[in-house]
Amino acid sequence: MIFKILKIKTLHLENFKRFTDLKIDLSQEGKELPKLVLLIGANGSGKSAVFDAFEMASTKKVKFKSNDYYIKKNGSKSCSVNLIFNTDSDISITYTVGEIPKQNINDDLLELVDSDLRIFDIKNDLFYGRSAVRNTPRLTRTSIGNALNTVEKNLDKPLFYIDADQRFENDLDVVIKRVADFSIKIVFEGHTDSKTALGNFLIEINDSLKRVFDEDEAINLHFIKPTTPADGEPIDLVFKKGNSEISYDLLSSGEKEVINILFNLYVRTPFFKDSIYFFDELDAHLHTTLQYKLIKEVVEHWIPDTSQIWIATHSLGFIQYAHEYSEAVVIDFDHFDFDNSVLLTPQKANENFEIAVPKTLLSTLFQDKKIILCENKNAALLNSMQLKDTVFLADADKSSIVLRVEQAEYQSFLGLIDRDFLSDAEIKKLKTKLPNLAVLGYYCFENYLYHPDNLAEYQADFNKESYIQKIINEKNNNKNYFIRKLENNRNSYIFFKSEKNLIQNSPEGWDETKDLLESDHFEDFYKVFSMKGRGNLCGIQNIRVENLVKTNWFKKQITDIIKH
Repeated sequence: MIFKILKIKTLHLENFKRFTDLKIDLSQEGKELPKLVLLIGANGSGKSAVFDAFEMASTKKVKFKSNDYYIKKNGSKSCSVNLIFNTDSDISITYTVGEIPKQNINDDLLELVDSDLRIFDIKNDLFYGRSAVRNTPRLTRTSIGNALNTVEKNLDKPLFYIDADQRFENDLDVVIKRVADFSIKIVFEGHTDSKTALGNFLIEINDSLKRVFDEDEAINLHFIKPTTPADGEPIDLVFKKGNSEISYDLLSSGEKEVINILFNLYVRTPFFKDSIYFFDELDAHLHTTLQYKLIKEVVEHWIPDTSQIWIATHSLGFIQYAHEYSEAVVIDFDHFDFDNSVLLTPQKANENFEIAVPKTLLSTLFQDKKIILCENKNAALLNSMQLKDTVFLADADKSSIVLRVEQAEYQSFLGLIDRDFLSDAEIKKLKTKLPNLAVLGYYCFENYLYHPDNLAEYQADFNKESYIQKIINEKNNNKNYFIRKLENNRNSYIFFKSEKNLIQNSPEGWDETKDLLESDHFEDFYKVFSMKGRGNLCGIQNIRVENLVKTNWFKKQITDIIKH
């Protein structure tokens, strides 16, 4: 391969799994392409699907031809994966039912070309990925010495990236075979080079373990030796912690995960020097502190500088590392409707800060900060406004928030909930009962994002009058549906069912809400009309909600609501 450094610049997916038209663009003006790409987002947001796209782009897809349902969105006739690298070399793969896959690939990325079939073999070492299911609870291999060819050609990778990744024992096969070869040459042939190589292997692994776990020998995990199979017993790895020797099977799940990753990279990186690495949920089983140390170890000590690594994660420790590492970017999959065209670009890591600790510890962790509990995914966006001395934390839903702010230990917190179908009078009564509860003035968070005044600030030539008329038409077309929803939705509200009898679910409240929906005066009906899923009414292409929360209009609205 002629590239000095291989990095992906753009990824474009069409009708692929969850995505209708997704483009990820990693280019940033004045910056080199990143070595680390962190994909974050809720479960089901589509992060892992990116790795199936890498897999689709890296192998002959005989297996995919019989599994069209797995890759083609809603049974589409075709789907495509397009990758552009930092060299501007283009990989395009388009699948059409009943046709041979068509690929247009720069020859520098190829091992061979079969012109008769028009199928190109992309270099075997272009991609190397691991699925999220890597756990090996106990070692079972009872023979060694047969895995090197499998490892070198990466023949043991999962069929799909929802499948179990069972490469660890093949990695150990190679490690133990190497150690055995070193030992034979040292003992019987007196090779000093082999003695040095064996010593370097042990030093490299144990230095890595020290950096991930701890420098303190009393608690650090130290690798002593592998053991070869004997009398039908499986292979084993022996470690030392303090004065105790510990078999691999007796390590914790988190320790096994670290060993799995480090041994895998030790064995595989010599075969993948100019490659795109990708790992699904590298943080599995790990404490937050270990998460940070492991990703730092992997990125800075194991992934070649000529390569790029993509990681899908929920990890706070990984996000913290990406914030500090100059060659990292964060791509956030949350808050997007992937049935539409979506462009994802790098975000600042501190815009994606979410807390994974008990709320009862938050007062200590965020001393001198105003802590605001808000619904679901809104926290990351609200934090991106960077309001002074204010931290937004995601809670499950409005019921959870109301229950918390009712409790004495949460009196220093503020809760922020959607209005939904509450009347003005009910909101006033509720805030009297719960002074530390704030309620949005409009139906939901999206009503603020897509308010005509907010969009007018976001785009100078925005036509507010036309947009408002579209919303009025949408409201009137769906008015009867909303009125039918009123009763069921209101009956589910926690404050109508609270033991403290916060407010009554009265006919007057229902009538007032219905009257608001009946009105064509924008600022009346907009209070109780949901804008969820209706951002496309504005007509602005590739609009990013991360930018909509940073307007002066939006910040003022939220600041006024949370004054306390």
